[in-house]
Amino acid sequence: MENSPREPKSSQDSPRWPDKRALRSSPERWQANRDSEKSYLPLSPPPTLKKEYSKEKLPAVANVPKPKKLLPALQQCTSRTRKPRLQYRPALNSVFDLELYISGARHSPHCSEMNARFLRYALQYSKRTVVIAGAGVSTDAGIPDFRSADGLFSKLKSPGLSSGKDLFDFNVVYSDAAMNLKFNSMITQLHAQCQEVKPTRFHRLLNSIAQEGRLRRLYTQNIDGLEDQTSHLQSKTPLELPFPTTIQLHGSIKHMACNKCSKIYHFDPLIFKCQDDRTDVELVPSCPQCTEFEAVRAVAGMRSQGIGKLRPRVVLYNEIHPEGESIGSVVLKDLKGKPDCLIIVGTTLKIPGVRTMCKQFARKVHDSRGIVIWINNEPPAKTLEEFVECIDLVVIGDCQNVSEILE
Repeated sequence: MENSPREPKSSQDSPRWPDKRALRSSPERWQANRDSEKSYLPLSPPPTLKKEYSKEKLPAVANVPKPKKLLPALQQCTSRTRKPRLQYRPALNSVFDLELYISGARHSPHCSEMNARFLRYALQYSKRTVVIAGAGVSTDAGIPDFRSADGLFSKLKSPGLSSGKDLFDFNVVYSDAAMNLKFNSMITQLHAQCQEVKPTRFHRLLNSIAQEGRLRRLYTQNIDGLEDQTSHLQSKTPLELPFPTTIQLHGSIKHMACNKCSKIYHFDPLIFKCQDDRTDVELVPSCPQCTEFEAVRAVAGMRSQGIGKLRPRVVLYNEIHPEGESIGSVVLKDLKGKPDCLIIVGTTLKIPGVRTMCKQFARKVHDSRGIVIWINNEPPAKTLEEFVECIDLVVIGDCQNVSEILE
């Protein structure tokens, strides 16, 4: 009968270890026993199967690049995308007359070929460009600006208004029904204009820079929303993560919002009373969501909380920006991203918040040896030059013609 696994084996079956006390007196016997132990107590069992590998059985890998051939290809790819070294930088606040340069009058000191190359370098090779744009980038599309002789402030002047600027003042617009009616009428007409126009050449230039991945952000003061008609300058309403390429600093004429629940809708000009014969709509339309909530609360026997009013989602003077904190987060993120080029275009920087933002970006760009460009029909005021501090080149002329420099 076989032994149980727990039963000890007999002395004949198990190997007998030698007595070390007896072996200490005889070294020859100790060495003989060590040799005998190796014969029946191996340290590790021998392998039972020896695998043989041959080069013929290895799978062949096709088109394996050799290191000596990969390095030149990598160097060639890097040289194509590498930003060339800037060879020339003009003195601060140097003036470049864009219109004279395009017309061929190169003899003027304001039409320096070196400054033209500097502008071309900024547009072609900057990797992290930030653009702060004003109404000047949309006037070529037929959208009026604000402060020029033919701007909205001049056209909207009427007997009841000392300046058209009053129609963009929150305290004035919502002070009485008459001013509210004028504001809604102006916004409705401007919305109709924006529906018929297309992006300008400068919009297309910025879109090509964004398509190449070299536009970090476009901060626009315009409310026309022309950027949404391009492929790479899309905005987002409401502003949320991930942040879009275009940040609308003053809202959009394409949306309206409730002043109570902040619900955002697409702008509908039909619900605003803009003609005297319209008696089927409210002067200030009510919010559908608030109206629905009030109906549910009435059925449930709960007290009323009020119904909000709809208004165009345009940020006015003397008004708290509804997305100020989100815009501040975007600005802080872009400042930490080390921008290498700042383009201030189509604006006179009359808005204090935008002016301060330009100063922050200009300082950050110059700290990293970047480029700051000013493009406008008029040169900046002397006080503005001292405020921004770091304008490399002041380009005087229509921003729509900047693309001809690249051609």
